[in-house]
Amino acid sequence: MGFLLGAYGKLAAGSRYRSLQARMMRIQSKLRRATRDVANMEKMIDRQQKSMEQSLTATSSATKSMYSQIMQAGMMGSAEYTTANTKLQAYYSDPEKNKLSETELQAYTNTISQTNAKYSSITSQMTSMLDTQTAMSKTQIENYIENLRDTLLEPLKDEEDSLQLEKDTLESQIQVAKADYEACQKMEQSDIKMLAPNYTGGQG
Repeated sequence: MGFLLGAYGKLAAGSRYRSLQARMMRIQSKLRRATRDVANMEKMIDRQQKSMEQSLTATSSATKSMYSQIMQAGMMGSAEYTTANTKLQAYYSDPEKNKLSETELQAYTNTISQTNAKYSSITSQMTSMLDTQTAMSKTQIENYIENLRDTLLEPLKDEEDSLQLEKDTLESQIQVAKADYEACQKMEQSDIKMLAPNYTGGQG
């Protein structure tokens, strides 16, 4: 009886073990593909975020440079600034030849200072507005990337987690089936030994 139970149990456990192994191969293949998809999607999203942020930084830097050039051109285009700048440069290069009275010197110096302060203030205001706009654009980029992660990446990660859980469950089932197979095999072999005829008995 033990022999039959062992043989039948071994066949059933072996069949279950092979079926589980086949399922495991399919799950492993799906899991590898899912893991690869997750990695590729993460790289794609990271590249897109980096590209968008680099573009934003480059645009901001170029705009600030343009502001500086516009302000410089504006100052140079001011007749009072140009006259004062020319007079002061000539005076400081050769004070004896290009004499200026204290009143003239103070007036030209004040013109330069006031013009610099005026255009510096305008530049500062424009730069501040640009920084605010850049910060808002960066937030929009972050929100866009977060949305990509939620809609494109998270479903792939969920699938990967689900397959990993299924793989872990199968590994446990395979271990149980293997243990059952080995137990039934031992039962079968043990009963075979008990059923084997004894040819070593003595003669009377």
